[in-house]
Amino acid sequence: MGAHTGSRRCSPSTSTARRRTRPAASSAATVAASRPSLKKPMSKDDAAEGKARTKAFSRRRDMEVRKKMEVLRRLVPSGSGSSDDDEVDELLLRAAGYIAWLQSQVTVMQFMVDVLEDTKH
Repeated sequence: MGAHTGSRRCSPSTSTARRRTRPAASSAATVAASRPSLKKPMSKDDAAEGKARTKAFSRRRDMEVRKKMEVLRRLVPSGSGSSDDDEVDELLLRAAGYIAWLQSQVTVMQFMVDVLEDTKH
């Protein structure tokens, strides 16, 4: 967690008083380690179902990535082509270059606006 960001601050005496009155807490790991495991062994059907779920999730994730890559291909100039995995790195590099080019264009246009505003006055 990050630092305290609220406007209220605890005084040192309040925080130390709280620390003294709190009982010592045992860690969850210690408690869990002292208890015997209540899990039953996984059956073959459960394992097969888990693998099927994992494969379905993987296929769904792959489809999402393919759709996003297709959108990126349409956005990046000269980004059309086949959807081979070898081309993914090239597409990402072209996209990064295109973003850098767009940023430079924005910088040039902002400079032009600043110059034009200065010449008006």
